[in-house]
Amino acid sequence: MNVVNLISDKLKKSINKFGTASLVVPGGSSPIKIFKDLSQIELAWSKVQITLVDDRLVDPQNENSNQKLLSQYFFINKAKNANFFPLSEDLIFNKKFKIPFDVTLIGMGEDGHFASLFPSMIGDKEGYSIDANHKIFKTSPQGNPFLPRITMNLSLIMSSELIILLVKGKAKQNILELAKNDETYPIHYLLKNKHKNFIIEKINE
Repeated sequence: MNVVNLISDKLKKSINKFGTASLVVPGGSSPIKIFKDLSQIELAWSKVQITLVDDRLVDPQNENSNQKLLSQYFFINKAKNANFFPLSEDLIFNKKFKIPFDVTLIGMGEDGHFASLFPSMIGDKEGYSIDANHKIFKTSPQGNPFLPRITMNLSLIMSSELIILLVKGKAKQNILELAKNDETYPIHYLLKNKHKNFIIEKINE
């Protein structure tokens, strides 16, 4: 089963069971085709809650905003009525948003970062410890573009019922292999704590 069908099936099952479903997505180029394909799926999108795993702390209309990316590529066609919740530090206390998340899509950078958890932050136990309290927090400027960010921590991400890691291109796929045994890559900590409903989707450029 392809990733788009896997996601939509999981969301449909949750809607049938709970009346709502939750989906967490990344920014970047890796998920764009998935967003476009999902937007064409017949689904009760008004019952789907969507948020970001991380974002840059810029205006939502800024070119560097992950919110803008979603409005361009996801919240179109049949997914126009999806319920978007901007990522904020208090989202986990919002009783309207379904937690644990049904599906979380994760991207990966060429430095092995995921969400906005970067190599320089590896010593931060609140960010990287699987045993930390669930948390969404703001960071100092990180990454490229070098901007302050907001991100979910590892323990919150790993509480998702289904996690799909998108690894686009040979360079990132090679990093992924190295990171299995190398603690200097952030993605190592995601791989180390993966559960049975964890899928790695390799995307060729």
